[in-house]
Amino acid sequence: MKRFLLLVVSVCVLIGICAPPCPSVAAAESRNAVLERVGDDIRYLASDELEGRGIQTTGIHLAADRIITDYKQARLKPGMPDGSYKQSFEVQLRNTVSNDTSVVLKSPAGTTLRLKVKEQFQPLRRGKNGSAAGALVFVGYGITSTEDDFDEYKDVDVAGKVLVMIRREPHQDRADGAFQGTTTTEHSYINRKLELAKEHNAAGVIFVNDPHTVRDNSQDELSDPTGFGTEDSGIGFVHVRQTVIDQLLQKTPITATHDGVETKLTTLREVAEFIDTTLNPVSQSLPGWHAEIATKFDSRSVIAHNLIGILEGEGDLADETIVVGAHYDHLGYGGYGSRAKNRKGEIHNGADDNATGTAAVLEIVRRMSGGPAPRRRIVFICFSGEERGLLGSKHYVDSPIVPLKHTVAMLNYDMIGTLRNNRVEVNGVGTATEFRSVVEAANESSPLDVTIVEHPFAGSDHLPFFQRQIPVMFCFTGVTSRYHTPDDDFETINVDGVVSVIDYTEQLLRGIDSLRTAPEFKNVSRRARTRRIPFLGIAPNLDGDEDNSGVAVRSVRPDSPAAAAGLQVGDVIVKIQETDIKQYTDLIQFLQASQAGQQLRLSIARGDEELELQATLGQPR
Repeated sequence: MKRFLLLVVSVCVLIGICAPPCPSVAAAESRNAVLERVGDDIRYLASDELEGRGIQTTGIHLAADRIITDYKQARLKPGMPDGSYKQSFEVQLRNTVSNDTSVVLKSPAGTTLRLKVKEQFQPLRRGKNGSAAGALVFVGYGITSTEDDFDEYKDVDVAGKVLVMIRREPHQDRADGAFQGTTTTEHSYINRKLELAKEHNAAGVIFVNDPHTVRDNSQDELSDPTGFGTEDSGIGFVHVRQTVIDQLLQKTPITATHDGVETKLTTLREVAEFIDTTLNPVSQSLPGWHAEIATKFDSRSVIAHNLIGILEGEGDLADETIVVGAHYDHLGYGGYGSRAKNRKGEIHNGADDNATGTAAVLEIVRRMSGGPAPRRRIVFICFSGEERGLLGSKHYVDSPIVPLKHTVAMLNYDMIGTLRNNRVEVNGVGTATEFRSVVEAANESSPLDVTIVEHPFAGSDHLPFFQRQIPVMFCFTGVTSRYHTPDDDFETINVDGVVSVIDYTEQLLRGIDSLRTAPEFKNVSRRARTRRIPFLGIAPNLDGDEDNSGVAVRSVRPDSPAAAAGLQVGDVIVKIQETDIKQYTDLIQFLQASQAGQQLRLSIARGDEELELQATLGQPR
């Protein structure tokens, strides 16, 4: 799932060139007036009256009315050719599995294995609503990664075939492993896996839980039919239990070779362990096996609306466009997407996610429309359907109001309501050559402690723009335990922090607008900087208390520098040398700036004790 940013009257400094002053409308107002206005927006959007802004509720239409009223007051031009602010698209809601749904596996011996729905397999609505058939090909995790020199589609023909594919990615339990170790990368994402399968013209995908996170049959749960979203990917897609694949491999083992030694792998766990040990793909056809998949759903849909308003630019750059967006939908009464499964029927108000981001867009609308015209056109979009899989932003990039070739940047707000220790992340800074200078110029006039992240990451509405090679920046103040629960209410929001982020990002937006030429897109790699990190040998507890400072240790790798230093599970790293370590990104950034062989002094909290340990970093792995 899911990471920007004083009221300022200043100069935007851009790559050594001074731009014209960028006055803020809010600069002429008292801080209290701005806090009250933004707070009122968040309070209303997160009120029970709006029913959690679920796409099937009346409340989301009330939210849309409020947003459009603000657009009109700011004299934004309607985005649609018919003079309206609403871009409509269809969202599938209920997907009931039809009795015609089936999976049949035919063995080399001619025997037929007909799987039982809900017991042995589950059809997934993220796949196509139809049928697929073909010979079976095993493709491991279904990953192609140039950064890791790992391609499970190399030298294997999958066109017209049904693929057996493992969930997630290798080395996911190794802090120092490939694919960023315990950090989830894009290679784990369902969208990416299905995208690659389609690119290689596969007919369908049989998905199976990985044996790292599902260690025995009692844990091997099948996904809900809508668990991976409802957008039709155009490829057959079902989820089967590990026992089904093990039964298949017992009859037709995977043949794997390493250092000249051939091995027969007869279980999914053996396959995963071989890939983890060697980082060699074992993709191959399964001779004689054939699959027939039928995924049929009876569906109910609703019409959702992106809300689009346009502020035209003036001057020679007026034909270029900057998109400023946030999603205004949330989870309604729970169920789909909720982390509180036992609280279905309770309103999920989504104050942080994403009433705060929506309020930021509305405030930026007021500020930009109340001053001198920008140099570039600004298209403001409040997206719907984000919680169903970025549906609104995907629809927009497929049917843009302004051609994407004229769209030079996208600034996205999602969850900016929990500013802690004055820290905010700006993700996506590496997606344009000029963005770092824009960010650093904004930093000069901001009291915020800004963490610059090169990659934009996934999980919010900037992603479809990034995938179309449009530079993006994404503002984020972190996740809390209230995320996607009924407890995400207005009372938990740091409104002062939200306004500080808005103040900062106003300067980001003005900085982008003041660039003399369009920002140059860079396809930054998520692992570009982490591959060279010296080896410490811990796995962090990323599910700990997000409100506490420091990095809690979930596990310590044997024979690692961390083990030799005496680090233990449950320790909290709070400082290295003289640098405070407040969160995991601090640790990563410190290690990136360090060298193998360097001795570090670690300040540790262990229960009520405060300790200092000495660790000597190992070679990157």
